Amino acid sequence: MLGKAAATLFVVITSVLGFAGVYNQIDAGTKQRMVRSKNLTAFGSNAPLVIYISAILILLRWLSISNPNQQWLFTNILAVILVYSNLLAQNIASFVVIQLVGTLLIFGTGAASLTALPLYLFACLTVFAERWYGPKLTKSHFIYIAPSLIVGATFWTYVYVHHSSLSLLTALVNFVAFVWAYLALWDYDQYQRRDQQVVARLTHEVEYDGLTQARNWVTFQRDFTNHYEKMGDQPLGLIVLDIDHFKDVNDSYGHLVGNRTLMTVASALMQSLHTCDVHYELYRTGGEEFAILLPNTDQEKASAIVHDCQKKLRGLPIHSGNGSLNITASFGVAMASKEDGSSTAVFKRADHYLYESKRAGRDRVTVE
Repeated sequence: MLGKAAATLFVVITSVLGFAGVYNQIDAGTKQRMVRSKNLTAFGSNAPLVIYISAILILLRWLSISNPNQQWLFTNILAVILVYSNLLAQNIASFVVIQLVGTLLIFGTGAASLTALPLYLFACLTVFAERWYGPKLTKSHFIYIAPSLIVGATFWTYVYVHHSSLSLLTALVNFVAFVWAYLALWDYDQYQRRDQQVVARLTHEVEYDGLTQARNWVTFQRDFTNHYEKMGDQPLGLIVLDIDHFKDVNDSYGHLVGNRTLMTVASALMQSLHTCDVHYELYRTGGEEFAILLPNTDQEKASAIVHDCQKKLRGLPIHSGNGSLNITASFGVAMASKEDGSSTAVFKRADHYLYESKRAGRDRVTVE
């Protein structure tokens, strides 16, 4: 009997962890496809996951029917996944579909009754709500996971009371397996979230300039090359700019004011660009040098944007210990063409126009 109990624990726990692993693979793959296809619909992102969960629940129900001797083992796995799926549901529509499928299957096992339905649905809704209000409960993990454990305890108590063929020991073993498996899933979920946060932080540190929070040179090279290779018939503009007499700012006011100048310039430009188009990006490509990518932007619009940036910086006060100072910048604008052969050639042309602006007296714009 001890061996059978150990086998039950092992099968339930490994099964639900396997379910979670495949779920995360589908989730990651779906997000990548959504990005590639530029599909932002909630249905497109949630449908594969809802279908996967529903298919697993149906498979477990079929296994419980096909293997009468293992009926309660597969039913237990089904119950764990169904309760845990309430934490996975991304919106109310996903929750409703999963619960509709799960409820029909659970009631088909004879493990519940219509009188228990309102209590069951209320408990599942409580678990679902924790996904959104859970951050307020993270300091008390027990309170966060208690509703799910109560569902499990109620479920196996009901099964034991209403099925005389089920021994007390078997019911207890299955309940322990339910609790252990759910805690394993919850811990796995927490680990995944922490891992994603670490990856996001490291990615930000690699791709962004630490001082200005603009994207850095390495990211510019990658993004510009990708845009150039994929531009097709769509226009692609590039603006490069250099803060005028920035060395004099450092020499006269100190490097702290110089840093403040860079941060203020970057913040103002990013705010202005994202007001025009969220796809416009600012990059810090050198000390006081910046670049702006303008995908799907023709020359006329690029010219209007660069002149807006010039005006924005002209009226931008930089505060120092000796009062405020005003800055200007020089700009060069180039439009990408397949005849360039590479993004590097486009960048060199834009840089050439920038230096024409500087030779013409600075605070100028040179558009191709």
